[in-house]
Amino acid sequence: MKKTIIAISVLIVVGVLGFVAYSFLVSSKVPQAFIDKHNEVVALEKEAVQLSDLTSMPEMEALDEQMASEDYSGAFKSVDNALTRKKDASTKLNSIDKKLAELKSILGEITDSEIKTSAEKFIEIAKKENSAKISYNNLQIQMLEKLKTMVGILVKNSKTISAADEKMINDLGKEIDDLKNQITTVEKEVNNIQSQYKEAEKEFFGLAGLEIKK
Repeated sequence: MKKTIIAISVLIVVGVLGFVAYSFLVSSKVPQAFIDKHNEVVALEKEAVQLSDLTSMPEMEALDEQMASEDYSGAFKSVDNALTRKKDASTKLNSIDKKLAELKSILGEITDSEIKTSAEKFIEIAKKENSAKISYNNLQIQMLEKLKTMVGILVKNSKTISAADEKMINDLGKEIDDLKNQITTVEKEVNNIQSQYKEAEKEFFGLAGLEIKK
């Protein structure tokens, strides 16, 4: 039974949200307001990836060991802390959506029609990319919530597990498996959109005479 719980705990997908931070150099072809707004998006992306990367969370690194040693109270706290981080990341991702809308509103200040069209293209792809990241993050939140429920059962009944609790744990395990499959699908979508974004971004930066600093 306990081996089953330990196995379930490692089902969490720890794919990294592939945020890449960029900064602009000032160009006469693009207004400073556009550059500043983009840099606000970049700052939010940095904060989001730091909050949402399960692979680097000390709580998640400790989880398997806590489960193996039957430290269920510690495991519960680890999952709860990870959830808090993921929900903070969700707030950042939603803020990015708003910033991208603000960035689009500044497009009218770009006088060169070719550059303006290119900027509009990369912003639209950025919005699609961020939407996919929001879905990815939300699925991971759902998975962590189910894991938290599962570990919570063990905290209250660490010595004896009733048949009803065991059934609930098994059902939660199946739901976690389903979420794992959904996460894998969305992760592929994120990676695909990121490839599109890189191409659109490269085109815009080239036309605008801006330099990407990584």
